[in-house]
Amino acid sequence: MKKIAYHLVIASICLFPFDSVYSAVIDIKTIEVAYLFEEGKGKLAKDESHNKRNGSLEGGVKYGPGKFGQGLVYDGKDDNLIVKGYHGIGGKDPRTVLYWFKSDSAREHSWVKWGPDEVTKKYYVRAHVAGAQCWLRIENAGGNNWGDVDVCDGKWHHHAVVFPKGAKDVQDHDIYVDGKLNGKSGAANAMDTDDKAQEVVMGDFLAHHQFMHGSFDEVAIFSVALTEKQIRLIMNNGLASTLSIEPKNKLATNWGLVKETY
Repeated sequence: MKKIAYHLVIASICLFPFDSVYSAVIDIKTIEVAYLFEEGKGKLAKDESHNKRNGSLEGGVKYGPGKFGQGLVYDGKDDNLIVKGYHGIGGKDPRTVLYWFKSDSAREHSWVKWGPDEVTKKYYVRAHVAGAQCWLRIENAGGNNWGDVDVCDGKWHHHAVVFPKGAKDVQDHDIYVDGKLNGKSGAANAMDTDDKAQEVVMGDFLAHHQFMHGSFDEVAIFSVALTEKQIRLIMNNGLASTLSIEPKNKLATNWGLVKETY
């Protein structure tokens, strides 16, 4: 029986050594959810992964200009996306959460979260605020880790939070903004994410934090720890190319899709 996997690879081998090409491969089956937000209307966000976990839009969230085509615009009051029936990745399993965001204010934006508000059980990607600036932060109720690049300046920024295979602590996360690895701050705490109690949400706040306020686009959760090269590949080329079955003409950036049958 043939299995078909679609891998994203560097198309121009002559410009890169072989090990760089190999390290950029992404297995599409590791995508838990992926939203492009190209629907343009309605209350459903189509999941482009093989899992078909469509998202439900709630509150005042609406479609508007995104980083690539259409995106979601959050008013900061009551907006949310719920992935009904999907409870995220649990325990100490590796994962990557990534998306594009353009802020409309400096606040404790709630980007992606799941799990109950209990020590080690929560998984919460949000903003860490200091005055008019904010940084990308991951926390698990008892521990946290945040970067050092301002993402509340009103410009589009690509965010990626990566928990590597074999890691044990929230401080083991790698935080990337615009494809660059950030420095780390925060407090250590063991990871043991609950993947049964609460569904994944994007926008809704927890405790004293705040709803997301700004534009949101091209969000995905992976069940593996993506490398810096893979994150930059997605950032530069877009999720649509990662998910596409047919090769895209991307000569300007030397990226392409290869369908591998085995």
